[in-house]
Amino acid sequence: MSQRDPRDLGIARDFLAELSSRLNLDPALMENAMPHLLGMTKHVAHGVVRPAAPLAAFLVGYAAGGEGADGIPAPERVLAALEQVEALIEEYRENHGQA
Repeated sequence: MSQRDPRDLGIARDFLAELSSRLNLDPALMENAMPHLLGMTKHVAHGVVRPAAPLAAFLVGYAAGGEGADGIPAPERVLAALEQVEALIEEYRENHGQA
């Protein structure tokens, strides 16, 4: 396992803020969702299988892609999608004997 540079999180925040801006997204959305998304990808990587982590993050983002017909704001859609991921991880662990 590689040692992470403590500056990595700051670099990631700066990069994602700039990317959000270039994609015409509110950078505050990423800042608020970042701890939840990092936790989710960690749990998927260690509780299911590593390659599923970035793809799960994509699906959460896709599901949260703005206000849908239900009128739920994007930040709430992100959190709702993350809750679904966590529930599925627990089901996967129970059904597949993962620790």
